[in-house]
Amino acid sequence: MTAKKKSLNEASVLFEERVGVCYIAMCLDKRNPSRVAKEEYPLCMRFTIQRSRYYHNLGEKCTPKQMARVAVATGQGERKTGEETNYERQSRLLEVFTSFVQTVVNINETGPLTLERIKTALTGRCESSSFIGVWEEIIAEKRKMGKAGTGDAYRSALNSFKELTGFGYVDGFAVDNALINKWIANMTERKIASATQGIYLRTCRLVVNRCIGEGLLMPKAYMFGKSRDKVKIPVGASRKSWYLTVEQMNELFNHLIDRDLDMPIFDQRIKDNPSFAVKTEAARELVYQSLAMFLMQYFCCGCNLVDLSLLRYNRYYFDSNREAFQFIRRKSEDETKDGEGMEVIVPVIQPMREILKMYSPEEKMNELVFPFLMGNALERGSQAVRDKVHQENKNISDRMKKVAESLGWSVCPTGTYARHSFATNLHAAKVPMEYISDAMGHSLGNRGQITMRYISPYTIQERKQYNSLLLGIKEDTETSRNLVSINDSKLTLFEKMNAFSEDDIKEALMMLKRKEMERFEKELYG
Repeated sequence: MTAKKKSLNEASVLFEERVGVCYIAMCLDKRNPSRVAKEEYPLCMRFTIQRSRYYHNLGEKCTPKQMARVAVATGQGERKTGEETNYERQSRLLEVFTSFVQTVVNINETGPLTLERIKTALTGRCESSSFIGVWEEIIAEKRKMGKAGTGDAYRSALNSFKELTGFGYVDGFAVDNALINKWIANMTERKIASATQGIYLRTCRLVVNRCIGEGLLMPKAYMFGKSRDKVKIPVGASRKSWYLTVEQMNELFNHLIDRDLDMPIFDQRIKDNPSFAVKTEAARELVYQSLAMFLMQYFCCGCNLVDLSLLRYNRYYFDSNREAFQFIRRKSEDETKDGEGMEVIVPVIQPMREILKMYSPEEKMNELVFPFLMGNALERGSQAVRDKVHQENKNISDRMKKVAESLGWSVCPTGTYARHSFATNLHAAKVPMEYISDAMGHSLGNRGQITMRYISPYTIQERKQYNSLLLGIKEDTETSRNLVSINDSKLTLFEKMNAFSEDDIKEALMMLKRKEMERFEKELYG
C-alpha cells in the first residue's frame, strides 16, 4: 500500500474550525467499535470544549477513503454518472459546516459558550431548562414587579399554548412555525377572538425573543413576521369608532350637574319596569358617581381606571397652584428607557373642578383624589388593586349602560370610549398630534402610530358630506348649505375676474386696500 493510499484510508476529519473555546469539526463518528469491520461510519459534527465533546449526527454515512476523496476533490476529471460527485458533495457539506459554525458564533455572542447551549440550539432539548420554563420565569418576574394583571395575562396565554399544542417541559425548545400555526388553527377552531389570539401570540413572541437573547433558540428559528413563510400576528377589530362626540359628552356632563336622568325606582307592583330602573335612591346616586368617573377618565387625557384610582394630590398639584395633576402612566413603564413610565400632565379644567367638588374629599398632600375607587387596596400593582379596579370597571360599565338606555342611546360607553373620545375629539378640533400623544402618555418610540389607533380620522358628518359628492348631492345641513353657498360665490367671482384686464384687477385691489385702511382707522380712532 502506498503512502497516498494509506492517507486516504485513514482520513476521518473533513472540515474543522475554532470559535472561542470551542473546536468544531465535521468528521466520522468512530466511537462504536462494531462499525470498524464495515469501514462505514456516521458523518457528524463534533464540538469540543475543555476535553468534553458533543456529537451531532448529520444523518449520512461515509468511509475514511470516501472522506479523503471528498476532502481533496477539485471537480476536475470527475464524470457525472447521475450521482453526486465528490466535489459536489464537498461543496454541499461545506455549506452545512459553515451553518453550524455560524450557529456557534451566535451562541458565543449571546452568552457563555457551553456544550449544553450548543445542544439546546441544535436539538431544542435541554436538561436544565425548557421553553415552558422560560415562559414561567417571565410570569414570575412580572408578579415580582407588582404586575399581577400582566402575569395573569401571560399565564392565560401559556395555558392556551400548552392545551392546544400539547407542548410540555420534555419538548425543550423544539418550537417552530408548524407548532405556532397549529396553535393558531386550534384557537380559531375554538372561536377565540382574533384580538385575544393577538395578545397570546405577542406573549409567545416575547418568550421566543427571550430564548433567542439567551442563546436557547437561534435567530434563524424566529417565526414571527410579515413575510410569507412567517407567522403573522392577527390584529383585533378596530375600535376607532368607539367614541362619543363633544355634543354627547356635553349632554352627559349636563345630566350629571342637573341630576335629571330619567331613572325611576324599580316598582315591584308593575311588570314593565324599564331596564334602566334602579333599586333605590342610593343606587341612583352610584349611577351618577360612575358617570362622574367616566367623565373624569375623559377629562384626564383618556386615562385608564387604574391611574384614575391612584391619582393623588401630590407635590406637582400644589406647586402648579392647583392647576394640574401629574401621574406616571403605569402601562407604559416597560416601553421607556428608565423603566419609570410616561409622565401625564392633566390640566384641571372647570368641568373637572365641578366633579372634584362633588366626589373628592378635602385636598391634602399625597391623599387619593377619589379614595372610594380603591378602598383599602392601596399597594400599586398588587392583586388586590387589580381585583378592585376590575370590579369598579364592571360597575361603571353596567351603570353607564343604564345611563345610555335612559337617554335612548344604542351605544354603551366604557373606559375605552373615554380614551378614544379624548383622542378623536381633540384631533377633530385640529389639536396638534404631538400634544395628543404627549397627553395620552404614549411611549416616545412610535407615538404617532400608537395615537392614531385611537383616532377616528373623520366624523360621520364629514364622511356623509364627502361621499355626497359622489353624485353631486348637497347635504341638507346648515354647514353644508353655507359651504356650497360660499363655494358657488367664489366660483362666480373667479369667472368674473377671468374677464378683467390687468388694469381692472389693479384698480380692484387698490379699492380693497383703501377699504381695509378705512376700517382700520375707524377701529383705531373710534
